[in-house]
Parts: sequence; C-alpha cells; structure tokens
Amino acid sequence: MTHIVFTGITTDVCVHTTMRDANDRGYECLLVIDACVAIAPSLVAASVSSIEMSGGIFGAVGTSAEV
Repeated sequence: MTHIVFTGITTDVCVHTTMRDANDRGYECLLVIDACVAIAPSLVAASVSSIEMSGGIFGAVGTSAEV
C-alpha cells in the first residue's frame, strides 16, 4: 500500500494529524474535502491550507466526485 484516502470528523484534529503522520511515514495522502467535517468551517479551511502549502507538503485535497 502506497496511497491513503482520508475522510472523517474533526478534520482539524484527528484527520489532519493522521494525514501528517502517514505523510511522514512515506504514504501519498489525499483528503476528500467534502467527506470531512469540523466544528467550524474556518477550521476545515485552515487544515486544507496547511495540507496544500508548499505545493502539497502533506498531501493533496480533492472531492468525492474526483475520487
């Protein structure tokens, strides 16, 4: 296995942390943004921004339609 697709609740905590850990271990990571939620939309936006910074340092972001 080389790729992991991420969905879930508390995007800003559990999902984001697990994704960063998987990336550190060498996995290619994809966050399915419309299959994730957080307490506040701004927290999801901040998580997405962090994932996408520096050309996708922690992985990529897509939608369920794209997957």
